[in-house]
This record gives sequence, structure tokens and C-alpha cells, in this order.
Amino acid sequence: MMFRPGQAVRLKLSHALTALVLLAVLSTAALVHFSWKRTAGRNVDAVVGALSAGTASTVHRELETTFAAAEAAVEIVRSILFQGAISANDEAKREYVFLPVLRSQPAVSWVGLGFADGRFFGAHELEDGKIEMVEIGSRIDETQRSLRRDLYAPLPGDIFFEARSTGASAYVPAGAKWFRAAKEKGAPVWTQVEILPSGFEPAAVASAPLVVQGRFEGVLMASLNFTRLTRFLQSLDIARDGAARIVNAQGTVLAESTTAESAGFEAAFLQSAQQAAGTDRMVDVPGQGAFYSTVSALGFEGWRLETVVPRQAFTAAIDRDTQSLLVTIVLLALLGAVSAALFAHAAFARPVARIVRELRNVENFALEAVRHHPSPLTELDQLSGAIKRMAASLAAFGLYVPKEIVRTLIAQGIDPKPGGELCEITVIFADLPGFTKLTERYGSGVAPFLTAFLTTATAAIHREGGTVDKFIGDCIMGIWNAPLAHDDHAAAACRAALAIREAMHAIARPDGVEDGPRVRIGINTGPALAGNIGSLERLSYTVIGDTVNVASRLEGLAKEFGCEIAAGEDVTLAAPGFLYRALGESAIRGRSGVIQAFELIETSDHPCGPARAASNSRRVEDARAGR
Repeated sequence: MMFRPGQAVRLKLSHALTALVLLAVLSTAALVHFSWKRTAGRNVDAVVGALSAGTASTVHRELETTFAAAEAAVEIVRSILFQGAISANDEAKREYVFLPVLRSQPAVSWVGLGFADGRFFGAHELEDGKIEMVEIGSRIDETQRSLRRDLYAPLPGDIFFEARSTGASAYVPAGAKWFRAAKEKGAPVWTQVEILPSGFEPAAVASAPLVVQGRFEGVLMASLNFTRLTRFLQSLDIARDGAARIVNAQGTVLAESTTAESAGFEAAFLQSAQQAAGTDRMVDVPGQGAFYSTVSALGFEGWRLETVVPRQAFTAAIDRDTQSLLVTIVLLALLGAVSAALFAHAAFARPVARIVRELRNVENFALEAVRHHPSPLTELDQLSGAIKRMAASLAAFGLYVPKEIVRTLIAQGIDPKPGGELCEITVIFADLPGFTKLTERYGSGVAPFLTAFLTTATAAIHREGGTVDKFIGDCIMGIWNAPLAHDDHAAAACRAALAIREAMHAIARPDGVEDGPRVRIGINTGPALAGNIGSLERLSYTVIGDTVNVASRLEGLAKEFGCEIAAGEDVTLAAPGFLYRALGESAIRGRSGVIQAFELIETSDHPCGPARAASNSRRVEDARAGR
């Protein structure tokens, strides 16, 4: 490398550390190589393969036993009802069949009967070990049927009744996949479902038609909850060293023995997904070692059992043989480690600590506080510079994303994922009257006028503690009390609207028109869903709901009623310190009922005088009362 006078000398961290630990690495590599060469002649792959295949076979057999238990539960109940020991409609006795069958099969979470007429009766074991008897009965209306739930708590060898609840259910057994499949096939069948009578409960369901004296009575079912399958896999011996999972024909994981992320297991499973059922092989995962992979078909809907076991789980003896080398390796490694640590502390640790502080500034969106910290190590110097440039880029990006929203979401620890919460807000929509015609007439010449309007409106909203949610063409949407709390949000929105109206009357239009409305604004107060709205790939913090829709409609009503600011009735209640004029009622397309609209005129302390305020108050009260 060529150096010029005065040029700062920077070393690559990899070069500096490599020079210090090279001797220790070479010595360690020689000793490890010698030890491994001594044992490499042993052919352990065949032993590992046999043991892994045997483990997978055991898991397979136990799973088949679990599936057979569900089929047996269905057959037991079907046989009892078919033989006429009790009637399926005998409410007093049938629970004494379903309940013991459910308790005798620990792997089964549901045992039930869907009647041909749409009713349902079943026993369901809850996650806490309690059991509920669920009966969906006669029709209440076109979409709802009566629902009864009896809750039982287990005792050693018995159960006792705890509580009964009633309600309504929209669950339709005849429309369920397990019901239709068994009825169409006329024989026992397995299906995979997402919804059961208790709600969302992914499960595998064994079902069979119930035919008594030649008459179709309904469909019996027993389900295997995927959560229980996961616990079952976790209880197996293979979960101690390896991993097992069940996947469907589409490759979706239904149950797995490990919930912790493991790069080795995931990579091994990724390779096993390419295997044909009934095969086993050794797979190498870079950086993780060798894994023995076995794939077995489970016999319905293309389900497969996949198991992966690290090769080292079967080579513990070889590992113990190498432990005698640890002392020598540790001594040699310590020599390099101490030297490297002393150097790393001065040249690496402290610079990294400074970089971490700058990253925290970025994390908190305090971009103006980010600084560049030069370092003699090339990578750290480049990283610090990159962070400074990133902060500058984010600062520019902040023109597109409201900084107060970003800071608030970070401070509140709100995850960047879809979701939100219902809260009371005030929202305004403001746009320019006749802007479309201005655009047709002046083209790009209207850009300065539009910029002046949006800048003025943004400043007014921010000045009153609101947040600019978005720009929609020539329209601006502002919100109060989300994400930033505002105790007097309705009044703040009214003040912002009046400020926008006053400012727009001082700005010249491109067409020179000075009379008529200069802005149209709709204001509404009420509950709305506030949060991250969007898809998993793209989110936007916003508010949605009827309150927002009405505010948008009020902005349109301002044109119909020939005014500049139209407010909803809830605004007049939440912000009584203003003068309003009743505009009348108006229906909203797609929404039942009508809304009462009011024109926001000015603040109550305007020089118009107390008499005008009192008269206006009476007109508002009359409009609310429908007079």
C-alpha cells in the first residue's frame, strides 16, 4: 500500500487480529487435525444412520397410535349410537358417552356430533385441563343458533360441574370441511381445519357419517389439536438432542418439537423438504455440522414427519476422546486471546461504544445529534461515517414520514406490525375548492398555490398539537389525540380549522378570484381505530372508522351547504366555546341514518358579542333536538 505524507494510517481489523492469533490458530489446528485423523478412520455414519432411522420410526409409530386414537374415539361413539344403546337426541344421556370417550383419549381435544339439521353437540378439553360440553341448538335467526356451554373441572377419577353459560353461535357444522368430507365420502375421513365450534383452533379432524336404520343422522368427529401435537413432539426423546416436525403437503409446519430458533435445525429441515417420503440421508449444514434427516409419510392429506438429529448426538464418545486436548488448546488460545483483548479494547471496544451511542440517537430519531467518530481501523471508520450518512438520509426521509409519529411509536414500544386500538379522536379534512379546474387551466402553475396551502395547513395543525396523517391530492388529513394524547382535541382542531380559513383568505389564487369559499374543511369527533394499518410488507400509522368517514363527508357537505367549515354534532358538544350555525341533516352513502351538520363560524370570544353567541347556542340546541 502506498502512503502519502500526512495521510492517516488505518489498519483492517481482520489483519490486526489475524497477526496476533495466527500462532495460536496454527497450533490448535495441528493438534485438532492430529486427533481427528486418529479417529477419522472409524466409520460412524452407518451407526448414526441406523440410530436416527430407528428414532424416526419410533416417533412415526407413536404418531400413528395418536391418529388411531382419534379414529377409535369416533368409532366408539358411532357404534354406541348405531346400536341404539342411546339416542343421539337424548340430551340426558349422550354426554355420558362423549365425556368418557374424550377423557380416555389424551391426544384428542374434541369429540362431537354434527346433526343433519344443523345442530351440534360435543365435548371439548380446554388448555387448562377443564372440559366443556358444547351444544349448538335451534335456530335463532338466519345466521345464529342457540349456544349452551357446561364447564366441568377434573377430579382424580371424576369431574364436577362448575358453570353454565348460554349465548348464540354462527358455527354451521354442515358447512364445515370435516362434515362435508365424511358425508360425501360416506366413510371415515381425515381433514385439516382451522375453525371448530370454539373458534379458531387449527386441528386434524377424523370424521365419519352416522347412519342409523338407513337414515343419515349426522357426522361424528374427533380432533387432534396442533398445539397438543406440538407438546407431544416435545415430550419425545428426539426433542432432547434433535428435532421433529409435522408438515402438510404444502410444506406448512403444523407442529414441531422445538420453539427456539436453531440455524442448524432450520437448514437441515430445509434440505429434508427436498427428500421423498420414506428416505433418510446425512446432510451437511455449513457452520453447524452434519445432521441425519429422515422423512416418513403419515398417511393422510400428504402429511409428513420430518426428523433431524445432529450427528454429534451419536458421537459423544468421540467428543469425550477429544476432551484431553482441551487444556492444551485453552492455554494456546489464552495467549492469543489476552493479546487480542488488550488491543481490541483500545482499538475496537471504545470506538464501538461510541458508535453504539450514535446508533441509539438514530433509534430515538434524534438525527441532529449523530456525529462521525474517526477511527484508525478502516471498518470502524467506515461504519461511523455510514451511520452519519444514514442519519442525514433519515432526516431527509422525515419530510415524508411525520417525525412525531415515529418518535411516539418508538417511545411507546409499539411493534411495527398491523394492529391498533380504539380511542377518541378529532379528525379534519381540508382541501381547495375548484382545484381540479385550476389544474386543468394552469397545469403545473398551480404547484406553488398548492404548496402554500399544504404548508399553511400543516403549520396550523402542528401549532394546535395535531398530527398530519396524509396528503390526498389537494386534501390534507389531520388528527388529534393519536398517537399524541391531547385533552382538548376537539377545540384544538376547531382553532386549526379557523386558522387555515383565515390564512387561505390572505393567499392569492392563481385565477385571481377573491370572493367565494377559499377552503373547504370537515371536522368530526368520535371513536376510531388508531394504529399501524396495512399489510405485513407496508404499514402506515393512521386512523380508520366511521368517525373518519363522516369527517370526509362533512368536507364534501361544506360545498353543498355553501360554507367553508362543516362540523359534526359531536364537535359542537366537545368544543362548546365556538359559534356554530346549524346546516341541517344529510344522509351518507353506505351508512344508515343521517348526520346533523353545523358550520363552524368563529370562537365565542369574537367581537360579535355575547348576544350572537346566545342566539347561535339556541339554534344549535334546536337543531340537535330536531326542531
